[in-house]
Amino acid sequence: MNTNHNRIKVSDLETDDPDKILVTNSNGELEFIATKNIKVDSYNALDYDQEGKALDARQGKILKDLVNNKTDKGGFQGTAQDLANSIPDLNAANLKLGGYPNTRNDGQLPTNKILSTDANGNLRLYTIPISPAPYISELIPDSYLPNSTGDILIHGDFFTPQMCDRVTNPNAIIIEGATTIHYATFISSQLIKINVTTGSAEGNFSCTLNNGLSTTKDNALFITYGSVFKPAKEDWTVLVGNPDLSQSGEVHLNVLNTSNIAKIKTTFFTPSTTGDFIMFWNWSRSPLGNPSLSGYNYNRQYVKLTRVSDNVDIYLIGMTDMHDNHLQLGFFDYLGAGSQLSNNFLHEELSVQWAFKRISGNYFIFRNGVPFRNITYHEATPMYITIGCWGVDVTNIKLINL
Repeated sequence: MNTNHNRIKVSDLETDDPDKILVTNSNGELEFIATKNIKVDSYNALDYDQEGKALDARQGKILKDLVNNKTDKGGFQGTAQDLANSIPDLNAANLKLGGYPNTRNDGQLPTNKILSTDANGNLRLYTIPISPAPYISELIPDSYLPNSTGDILIHGDFFTPQMCDRVTNPNAIIIEGATTIHYATFISSQLIKINVTTGSAEGNFSCTLNNGLSTTKDNALFITYGSVFKPAKEDWTVLVGNPDLSQSGEVHLNVLNTSNIAKIKTTFFTPSTTGDFIMFWNWSRSPLGNPSLSGYNYNRQYVKLTRVSDNVDIYLIGMTDMHDNHLQLGFFDYLGAGSQLSNNFLHEELSVQWAFKRISGNYFIFRNGVPFRNITYHEATPMYITIGCWGVDVTNIKLINL
């Protein structure tokens, strides 16, 4: 075993010979060599991931140019150092965007904001809705004379005090058919009181509320010269089943896909045979679920007018089929059309408002305020109204003798 590599001569260490380095030779012996003779294994790229290579100085030059030279990419102009300097201090108590002026106003409220992009990809502050869109249950009263002034109570939910500020938020409450909303009073998140003056036009009008999100209730206010009646529980006579009559002007199912028939008492309302009258209603999906299509027919779901003197059915508007959110509608004009179902089968949205009207002795069916059918037979004697419910509810019943 050669042990010479374990010994270094003192005379070798004492020689004054510059630019030398002590290394081991191929025999494992220590010796001095000139530093200029040392070979370095360099690599001229930045994609090598193994140890033992030295970075070529030319790559250092490329990196230096990247730092010093300005770039124009993604809308940023400047050097890499400029980019680094532009990044906000993420440890700061308040993160501030230097290019975002404090005079900019992207919304009404200074709180409840979220930073997002607009359609052009620019950063903007948007208000986070603090509640869902308003829910409008009903207006009380829901009918008014034309050209009259009075109070209306708006019942619902998710109302805010800001909605009643007519100066700052003049469009937070809109009553179609009203020429002026004089003031609005916030009573609670479920009740707002407004004072309005109605216009001269008669008809059904919508109500729109906005608390940051907007919602509209169609046919919320009826303006008419006639007297409007909404049958309460005591104004009905139940003929079949056990319908829920607890809400004025509505017939609701207690059990889905069961027959329920109720008659409006003639002591409460009888359609006029000498003047004009109107009956409004909606068919509304029951919260109990969807009806069975196999049992859906006009003898179960209908609005019917029957002669008082002999109980002969005169007119019937009934639903004959239902698919998804649509209904199929048929009409019986018993005496004028030979008991034949009309060809007016329509797939209509459940939100449609229907009306049966007697105008100047002629009878019509209206759909959302537009004449839908002219009825050939004109009954001249008193009739009573019967409602049949099987798969959907009947709501927003209004009766008017003009």
